[in-house]
Amino acid sequence: MKLVLTGGGTGGHIYPALEVGRLAAERGAELRYLGSLRGQESKACERLGIPFEGFASEPLWSLKTPAGWRALIRLLRASGGAKRSMRRDRPDVVFSTGGYSAAPVMAAARSLGIPYVIHEGNSIPGRTMRMFAPKATTVCCTFRTTLEHLPNAVRTGHPVRRELREAAQNREETPLVVVVGGSQGARFLNEGVPQAARSLSGLQWLHATGPAQYDAFKDAAKGIEGYELLPYIEADRLSGAYAHAMLAVARSGSTLAEFAAFRLPSVLVPLPTSADDHQRHNALEFVKIGAATLCEQGKDDLAAAIREWTSDESKRLAAQTALAEWDIPDATSRLATIIEEAARKNA
Repeated sequence: MKLVLTGGGTGGHIYPALEVGRLAAERGAELRYLGSLRGQESKACERLGIPFEGFASEPLWSLKTPAGWRALIRLLRASGGAKRSMRRDRPDVVFSTGGYSAAPVMAAARSLGIPYVIHEGNSIPGRTMRMFAPKATTVCCTFRTTLEHLPNAVRTGHPVRRELREAAQNREETPLVVVVGGSQGARFLNEGVPQAARSLSGLQWLHATGPAQYDAFKDAAKGIEGYELLPYIEADRLSGAYAHAMLAVARSGSTLAEFAAFRLPSVLVPLPTSADDHQRHNALEFVKIGAATLCEQGKDDLAAAIREWTSDESKRLAAQTALAEWDIPDATSRLATIIEEAARKNA
């Protein structure tokens, strides 16, 4: 089976696609990743030895500006490049996790009659997903809320990295709070959490600022006992931290699926500018099941929200039960099987 992966250009789109590709390759698939030269996917593929072909695509916003028209032109050119690539190599199936990087690849697959499977990792489908879902062989999703917007979708769960799944089997809670702002970091968390920590005692802290923001915030936790601040938490360290944490503080993107895998309650600060306010809706799904607290950026008291969780063991235990019911541990395998079925139908 020849499988094209696409999705990006942020980590929330890229790494789920790569995790599914990893299992598909172990089952015998031949992989290629098509994406944007602007996103993070080229470096991710290079590290894993996956062939990558990139195009000069970028997010498409309003056509009322010169930048919008430039993005449209690049999108059309990228679609042409993806079409030439797939006409040459003729993949059996395409798997997309959405984002602006995926749009030209999906357009090319649709025009060539190549079946494609899409996975929506957020609760509210993005523009790329809404555009291409009607012709998809199968539409898959992570959140229950997504089924209200894509009623024909299949809730497969989220393809969390295998190493994290394995580490989650050895859960042992300690008074550790893990702070993660996503692949690009979160300025509000980098400012607000160290401030909150100064009024909270008896806790250990592991905080990833994001590489781009580390220099600006490397001294933010100066003088706070037990507070470790890093630009990035390596995968092995992160899995161990999740396994021993009592709470996570984060934005509310695809990281929520990792928290579910570890049965880890969270304090969530949605990015106010996320497309269609999807981060708020992601967070609300976890709030509804009793697994998280939603804090409005710049409005709510982070310290109070963190204290509420770290001081109440029964609240954390209830959240763990709710997350176990929400989580789908074999999501990666389910998605790989759906992709294989789509390829067989095209044979």
